[in-house]
Amino acid sequence: MSDLFEITYINPGVTSFTRSAGGMLQMETSGDLFAEITIRRTYPMSRPYEYLSVWTKDDKEIGIIRNIKELDDESREALVAELKLRYVIPAVTQIISIKAEPGLWTFQVKTDRGDLQLLMRNIHEHIQSIGVNRLIITDMEGKRCEIKDTESLDAASRKQLSKVI
Repeated sequence: MSDLFEITYINPGVTSFTRSAGGMLQMETSGDLFAEITIRRTYPMSRPYEYLSVWTKDDKEIGIIRNIKELDDESREALVAELKLRYVIPAVTQIISIKAEPGLWTFQVKTDRGDLQLLMRNIHEHIQSIGVNRLIITDMEGKRCEIKDTESLDAASRKQLSKVI
């Protein structure tokens, strides 16, 4: 027997997102107010502003927003701000070094949020290619950073990266 799942899409014409007096994101739709909601990306890398999942504070899904562009300006701004808070991924601006030691790789990088050290056992399990020249690097502890465009890195950084890619 197969389980059937019904997806509830949120109607952007009768929905608004705002911040409460306490700063919590809230949603009003068809006269119903949902206080303290969270937004989760269903496709965080390929469609960061499409198919956004809206959840209650009790961890129950309310529904899916097909595309943030369908919402009014105030709602769109509230969601973009919330997503930036929830999905912080430092952008690599420079690779200082990539070193291999027995059983461990160490990346020293500069990001738009400061210096970062990443430790990995099997480097190829921790580097994910997202499109052309874009990489997500996740270390053993779950720390992540992004190289938005490998070609935009300085020559020394590209040389360091060429050791492993």
